[in-house]
Amino acid sequence: MRNKLFPLLILICLSLAAVAQRKTLKNNPKYDRKPLHFGFSIGINYYDFKLQNIADLSAALPGYYNVRSSTAPGYSIHIISNLRLSDHWDFRFNPGFTSTVRSLEFDVVNPFTERRRTVSRDIESSFLEFPFHFKFKSDRVGNYRLHLLAGPKYAIDLASDQDVVDDRVFKIKQNDISYEIGFGTDIYFEYFKFSPQIIATFGINNTRVEDDTFLAAGIESIQTRAILINFTFE
Repeated sequence: MRNKLFPLLILICLSLAAVAQRKTLKNNPKYDRKPLHFGFSIGINYYDFKLQNIADLSAALPGYYNVRSSTAPGYSIHIISNLRLSDHWDFRFNPGFTSTVRSLEFDVVNPFTERRRTVSRDIESSFLEFPFHFKFKSDRVGNYRLHLLAGPKYAIDLASDQDVVDDRVFKIKQNDISYEIGFGTDIYFEYFKFSPQIIATFGINNTRVEDDTFLAAGIESIQTRAILINFTFE
């Protein structure tokens, strides 16, 4: 978790520095008057799971003690379509692709050796994502502007194993619905706008697949959680 905080602190410092700086000459002063503009974003993601175990786990499933998740950084690429609604509001549609790997670690007893051990299951995901964001922008100060983002997202996991018949594979559902909240800084250059952003993703639906396996039986619900660090060029 500590490793995830460093890029967050860096972007927060960038945002604060942007507000503090003022320039008399504005780059591309008519940029925000465009009714529609496009761009792209690249980013790093930290996808994780919010896990809810069944009640009285060890009593209900003898030999099943706990399960926890871990994450590794992935990457994201999105296309940006921005519709201007007013001086301070935009509507954005940002379809894209995200690749990530998450791991589940089960603290269980091996039924053959009757010894307690940790069983790991890696879950690779390749998402086609369709986020819709409302963007609120502050007043422009020189060549800088702060913004907030919020909206729903629908994702399809192209690498989902939900229909695979294999007890060695831990399966999650292919379709995921979530909402996102984020903030960032718009930095205006002569020919384009650059924006570092931090976005938090909160899954709504339960992505657990009921497959009657021992490892899945101890989990009541699985929901997506993620931190996205994006760099947009518009």
